[in-house]
Amino acid sequence: MFTLAEKISAALGTSHTFALELNEVSTVAAIDPASIRQTLEDDLALRGAKPAAAPADAQVQVTISQNLAGFVLVAEIRRQDAQQVAVVPVATSDELPPQPGPEPGIQRKIVWQQAVPILDFLQVSADSHRMLLYFLEPDRLVAYEFDDGAQVLRDAQPVARRYPSRDLRGHLIATDAMHVSAFLAGMRCDASWNPSFSVECRENAGQQWPMGTVSWTSSPARNYFQGSITFSNDLQAKFPPFFSSASPSPETTGLSSSRRIVAGLDGQAELFVGNAEPASNFEGWGSDMVSIASGCGSAWQVLVTGSGDWTEKDQIQLYEIRDRGAAAIGEPFELTGPILALWAGEDGRSARVISRNLESGMYEASMVSVSCSN
Repeated sequence: MFTLAEKISAALGTSHTFALELNEVSTVAAIDPASIRQTLEDDLALRGAKPAAAPADAQVQVTISQNLAGFVLVAEIRRQDAQQVAVVPVATSDELPPQPGPEPGIQRKIVWQQAVPILDFLQVSADSHRMLLYFLEPDRLVAYEFDDGAQVLRDAQPVARRYPSRDLRGHLIATDAMHVSAFLAGMRCDASWNPSFSVECRENAGQQWPMGTVSWTSSPARNYFQGSITFSNDLQAKFPPFFSSASPSPETTGLSSSRRIVAGLDGQAELFVGNAEPASNFEGWGSDMVSIASGCGSAWQVLVTGSGDWTEKDQIQLYEIRDRGAAAIGEPFELTGPILALWAGEDGRSARVISRNLESGMYEASMVSVSCSN
């Protein structure tokens, strides 16, 4: 739908309203025309065009048919001054016999354990032999350098906090192996090697925390975020306060990144589709989530923590988001204690997890990914 909406939007040009007609040619296509219509209208609205009854600026007729390879979506866009056709093939595996094999499974690799709390960590390669590990703790940023797996350096510098917080959160962003920024408690601390390890902290103006393609406003004395997204047509979607959020990657899912799930302060996870009102909500989700490109299919997939508190063992569950629903995929991965932070990995195919082992009392930094087969 994302690709078709892009082509229709380009053909609409300066047209601001459109009338959409949807025709299903195939009687055996396992699709939901109402869902397709709503998704198209939502995506076109995000690009500045509004659905309207006649007379509209343009008429859009979408025909859905099926062939051996999958579906074919054909859009005829008729304006007063021009007429264009957009064709988008959509491959499907519905006609293929089911392939044996296990469901996607979650894998975890423990990178580090220590007695001091960890807010976030980064693992960055300097070259083919050297790797740096950064750990953000409540009061300092610690750096380790490894050469062919052997530790050759450890350094630590203090970080400042402007606001106290009972539930402190922190986040690390790497420009490259030698430049890292930390965000916590109203401050931004920039670390670099020149040639020794140094950290400079200052007040984080605007309290913006960069996360992927967006930045969220952090509430300095709290542990949640606020924010809105402004699209290319100046349409703005504002979200209620939330602990974490996730959106699909257009490159891997074909979906618009305007779709976003936020974990609200009330324990509800809500799906927004370019509108101020949630399209749906999901029960039983925890307060941390990240999108992940597992490679197991092309659907939008999200890793979600459990809904327990910090005195209980936690879990991570993989979900697939289709239309406005969420389906659990595979079995949840159980941990030995609560998850304290969940951040998207730099590669988009993994996630950084901070947890506490209730048996040993140690804080654990882990990388989590999804395996498609044994």
